[in-house]
Amino acid sequence: MMYVVNPLMIIFLYGPDTYRSRERLHQLKEAYHTKFDPSNMNTLVLDGEKLSFEEFRRAVGASGFLAPKRMIVVEQIIGKNKRKDIQQEIVDYLGSKDWKDNNILIFWEADVLSESRKRLRKPAKKKTAEKKSPKPLLKMLGEGEHAESFALLTGGELKKFIRDRARELHGSLQEAAVDELINRAGSDTWQITHEVAKLVAYSYPKPATTDDVRKLVLTSFDDNIFHLTDALADRNLRETLRLFGELLANGLNELYILTMLIRQCRLLVQTHNIIEQEPHPATVAARLRLPPFIAQQLMRQAKKFTSDELREVFQQLVILDRKLKTSQGNPGLLFDLFAASVCV
Repeated sequence: MMYVVNPLMIIFLYGPDTYRSRERLHQLKEAYHTKFDPSNMNTLVLDGEKLSFEEFRRAVGASGFLAPKRMIVVEQIIGKNKRKDIQQEIVDYLGSKDWKDNNILIFWEADVLSESRKRLRKPAKKKTAEKKSPKPLLKMLGEGEHAESFALLTGGELKKFIRDRARELHGSLQEAAVDELINRAGSDTWQITHEVAKLVAYSYPKPATTDDVRKLVLTSFDDNIFHLTDALADRNLRETLRLFGELLANGLNELYILTMLIRQCRLLVQTHNIIEQEPHPATVAARLRLPPFIAQQLMRQAKKFTSDELREVFQQLVILDRKLKTSQGNPGLLFDLFAASVCV
């Protein structure tokens, strides 16, 4: 059976590079808000893993509120939803007269299994037998006009991605440093984006060097920073003091520790602002360009602070920055005083 749908209204984003597909999803949302929905009241994100067909039908069939169109984003329905017939039900619905094409519908998927990816190819001209596809929605979307695949970047494209990310942060990496980063992070654009931000913050205003990459990328510093932030959020002074002492004992420069703390505090402020409007880890990850697991950690930590408390922490970090840069005291003691000002 041939299903005829309006290709302008259905977009399919998929592939193993979920950072770039998330970035593309964010671009589409922003374009929609600018053109149709400045109030941001008509965008709906559906969790495909738990979605029922009836919930899907109601969501995509509803009219916009003070806007000509709604945008509905369905995430991971192909990869995670275990309901037996939901894919075929959705395909049937989108090919029927009940689907009015009034809204913009986006399906977002992470990487699909290699066996499933083969189904995205155009069908052969001759078929020996009429057979139902085990993933009919994947087949329909993959053959659509607006299917966008995000493969892992390699070679020159990956190098360009790294340089572009650094430029957006008003920094740069030496060419040898780009190669070294690729050697250590591979094609993981989530990690690369995170590492580039770290390198630019550390080396600014100079270009990051190979030595900077070797010093920073293989450390477990991010884990330590999250543990430290957890201790501060829990007002656990003893654990906070222990972690500060451990970082300094391991030879990490006090200004680098401070730089990463300031960056973490900024991320928490941004996360706090985002979750007040849309408390979803995928939204935080996309808007802050961070790996999903880091976005989840940030959400958990941000909820332990009020906006006023985060502003106060940031002010204390500014004071600490001034004292460290003007040598107003022993770095270890200054970190301890900062910890006490937050925890007590």
